[in-house]
Amino acid sequence: MVCAPMARLLIVEDNHELASLIVAAAQSRGHEARAAYTGEAALEALGPGSKWDVALVDLLLPDIRGSEVLSALRAHGIPAIAVSGVYKGDRFAQEAVQVHGARAFFAKPFELNAVMDSLEEAGGIAPAPRAPPPVPEAAPPDELLDDEDLIVLEEVVPDSGDTSAPLHSVEETEALPVPDDGHHALPLPFQRREKVWSNAASPSAAPRGSLPEWTLAGELKDTSVARLLNAYYEARHHGELKLKQGSVLKVVYFESGRIVYAASNLAQERFGRFCVRRGVLPESRLVEVAAYAKEHGLRTGEAMLRLGLMDAARRRQLLEEQVKEILWSTFTWTEGQYGFSAMRPQRADLVKLSVFPGDLVLEGVEKTETLVALRQRMPPSRRLFPTADPPYGLHELKLQGPQALLLAYADGSKTVEDLLALTDLSERQALATLRGLELLGVLEERPEAPSRRHRITFGL
Repeated sequence: MVCAPMARLLIVEDNHELASLIVAAAQSRGHEARAAYTGEAALEALGPGSKWDVALVDLLLPDIRGSEVLSALRAHGIPAIAVSGVYKGDRFAQEAVQVHGARAFFAKPFELNAVMDSLEEAGGIAPAPRAPPPVPEAAPPDELLDDEDLIVLEEVVPDSGDTSAPLHSVEETEALPVPDDGHHALPLPFQRREKVWSNAASPSAAPRGSLPEWTLAGELKDTSVARLLNAYYEARHHGELKLKQGSVLKVVYFESGRIVYAASNLAQERFGRFCVRRGVLPESRLVEVAAYAKEHGLRTGEAMLRLGLMDAARRRQLLEEQVKEILWSTFTWTEGQYGFSAMRPQRADLVKLSVFPGDLVLEGVEKTETLVALRQRMPPSRRLFPTADPPYGLHELKLQGPQALLLAYADGSKTVEDLLALTDLSERQALATLRGLELLGVLEERPEAPSRRHRITFGL
């Protein structure tokens, strides 16, 4: 039996990646949701024939005040909650609720699940029964891949532009295409999950409490992996982010916005081979470790622990470095797709990490971007200034003294050329720092004409 969508939600948020994540969270709860990235788009969505049950409104929009959108929603009898990364504190919360009619107010960063609960409450929507997080069945030893990172329980997406094409199962590994880089793609053990990628979420197609499907959220050409990491951190969200380019598939796991694991289907990114590249495991012992892991049904890292090749602290350190490497390899992706799922890794032998995305992005830009690429992204005439509502607090970022000073200089009055003349950093270090801070949403390019978004006043 097909159930109707529980509610229609309008998400008014100019941060595209965060808006997509909120929409995906709403869809995972069985709702129909749509994002509007500007105030004008939100007002247009309130036209004749539209029917929304509840809305979320960011108070700082690029064109009009969020309070104007709240007033329009109130005139249409649509309950709303307000969020903001700039307007914070009791004063603004009270003004949003008492003056502009919001049912609740959340300061960014917020816990997305709490926001979703508030939206359902404001709209008078009965929350879907929450089934316990699905715990995947343990795969038989002969199905375990000798890998520290291949733990995602879903099916491998074939190498075609059509994401609705049939998915390969583990038994069909010989038919998997070879990625463009020439390294053989290994199957992730996804055989116990149904189709996990859909071009458009269909909340009405699944009963409440059922296993959520992946939501195809967008194209990587329209965003960057760094900005997707920012969205999870700003929403303090749990779940998975899938990144796909051709036959290459990578999945990132989050707990409270921090990265706890990453998975890849590339042979070169398997933990054993990673340890060989780092000089931790001799090439001559790789086969021995793999055989021991297979014989005892262990993951590669656990096998190396038992064989005395590393201790637990070294294993955790290497896993964190491997996760970073997997993610950094996607920083240059300009083509491909990304998607969201509410699933969490449940393997008992999973070594959970806690990687702060802010430092990961700053370090990754310096390691992956060439000087030529940085010069192209940061031409001398560009002007950068602090973003009004960054996803990260400056106290959270591990900036060295010269980097912090460079950030202080980037006040919008100076060009990149001016900043290079002022800093003690090398050109590459300075450009990488500026690029990293831009990807983190801490700096942004100064517009030609001031917009209402940046006229911050003491009112909504």
